Amino acid sequence: MEKILYVDDEPNNLLTLEISIGQWYKVITLDSPIEALNTIKTENIKVLITDQRMPHQTGLELAKKVQENFPHVVVIILTAFDDNETMLKAISQGGIFRYLLKPWDLNDLKQTLDSAFETYSLRRKNNILLNDLLTQNKKLQVAYNQIINLKDKLEEENILLKNEIIGSTLTPEIIGGSKVMRLVLLQLQQAAKTNSTVLLLGETGTGKELFAKTLHSLSSRKNNLLVNINCAAIPETLIESELFGHEKGAFTGADKLKLGKVEIANNGSLFLDEIGELPLNMQPKLLRVLQESDFERIGGNKTIKVDFRLIAATNRNLEVEIHKGTFRSDLFYRINIIPITIPPLRDHIDDIPLLTEHFILKLNKKSGKIINSVPKKTIEKLMEYHWPGNIRELENIIERGHVLSNGNKLEIGNWFSSKPNIVSQQNEFVSIDEHERIYLLKVLKATKWKIRGANGAAEILNINPTTLESRLKKLNISRPI
Repeated sequence: MEKILYVDDEPNNLLTLEISIGQWYKVITLDSPIEALNTIKTENIKVLITDQRMPHQTGLELAKKVQENFPHVVVIILTAFDDNETMLKAISQGGIFRYLLKPWDLNDLKQTLDSAFETYSLRRKNNILLNDLLTQNKKLQVAYNQIINLKDKLEEENILLKNEIIGSTLTPEIIGGSKVMRLVLLQLQQAAKTNSTVLLLGETGTGKELFAKTLHSLSSRKNNLLVNINCAAIPETLIESELFGHEKGAFTGADKLKLGKVEIANNGSLFLDEIGELPLNMQPKLLRVLQESDFERIGGNKTIKVDFRLIAATNRNLEVEIHKGTFRSDLFYRINIIPITIPPLRDHIDDIPLLTEHFILKLNKKSGKIINSVPKKTIEKLMEYHWPGNIRELENIIERGHVLSNGNKLEIGNWFSSKPNIVSQQNEFVSIDEHERIYLLKVLKATKWKIRGANGAAEILNINPTTLESRLKKLNISRPI
C-alpha cells in the first residue's frame, strides 16, 4: 500500500483524512511540519499533503523545502480559505501538483491522489532516463575525444606522407655494381635483419637518405613509417617540438596538439639526417629516449612509450666534433653501434655509366623528352671528374645535359669541365667540409652568387635555399665585395 504524509496543525483534519482514504493508502500524519523532511526520508514518502496555514511554517514554505531535498515527491496544498494571494504564490513558486480547498470532495481527492502517484512514477522514470542519457553522453564525449585524437594523429601521418616521408611500401634501388658498393650493400642487408641503431657516414651527396630508405625497406619494420628529419634544416628553436611534439597551449602559438616525429615513428624507423647538426642542448634529450624508450611532449606530464629503430646519418667526423665540444660522447657511443661508410663517387667511378643511365631514364619519364644515346666520350668525360658533390652533383649535371641536349643524344657541353680541381691535386685528403666548401664556391660562382629561384645554386644543388644559406654561414662562405 502506497504511503501518504499529511501535515496539518488541526487534529480533527488529520483524523478525517486518514479515515477517508485509509482504505486505499497508508496515511502518516504530523501535526507540525518540523519533522516532515525526516519522515519523508525514513518512510519513503511519494506524496505529501499539507495544510497551508500553520504556525511557524506555511504549507508553501514546507513545499519549497521538500522540492529542494526531494524533487520527486508530489506536493498537494489543502486550505480552508479561498485565498487568491496564496494560490498566486503557489503558481509562482511552481512544483505544486494541486491546490485544493477544504472541505475536500472524496472522489476528487481520490482522483487527485491517483494522479499524484502516477506523476511520481513518471518523474522517477524521467530521472532514470535523464541519468542514462547523461551517462551515455559522457561515454560519447570520451569516444569523440578519442576520435579527435586519432584524427589528429592520422592527419599528422597524412601530412608526413604528403611531404614524402617514406613509408615501408617504397623499396628504393641503389644503383651500382662496383666491388665497393657491393660490400656496402652486404653490410646494409646484414644490419637490416636487426633492430640496432645504424650510423650512415659519408660526404654530402653520397645518397645517405637513399641508403636509409633501403635499410628500412629491408627491415622487419617495413610495414610502418620511416620518418625523416633533417637536423640541419630545422631552426634550433623548433627542433624539440619537431622531435617530441607539444600539448595544446604549451607555448604561444601552440593552438592544438602536435605529435612529434618520435611518436609518429612508433613501431617504424626514425631517420635523423645530419645528426651532427643536432643542437647540443637537444642531444641528452635524444639520448634519454634511446635509453628509456619513452618521452614527454612539451607542456605535457604524460610519459609516452615508443619503439622505433634509429637510423642516423652525418657528413661530419663526430669524434672530431666530440673534441670540439659540439657533440656529446655518450650520444655518439649510443648511435655508433653499426657504422656504415658510404663511399664518395670518386671511389667507385666505374658505377658512373649505370648511374647515368638510371638518371636519364628517370628524366625521360618525368619530362617526356627522350634521350636514348650517350656518347662514349661523354662517359669518359664524366669519369675523369673528381665529383666533390658526389652522386647528387652527377644527377644535377645529367639533368642539365638532358635539358640542353638538342636531339636524342646526351650532350655535355663546355659548361662542364672534367679537369681536377687544383686544390684537390695539391691535397687529395682534404676534410669533408673543405670539399664541400670548394664545391659550393664553384656552384655559387657559376650562378653569379644567385641562391634562390630558377637556375639558382639551391636549385642546382637540389636543396632548400634556407638549408644552403645555413651551410654557407657554417662554412664561413660569404659573397666577395
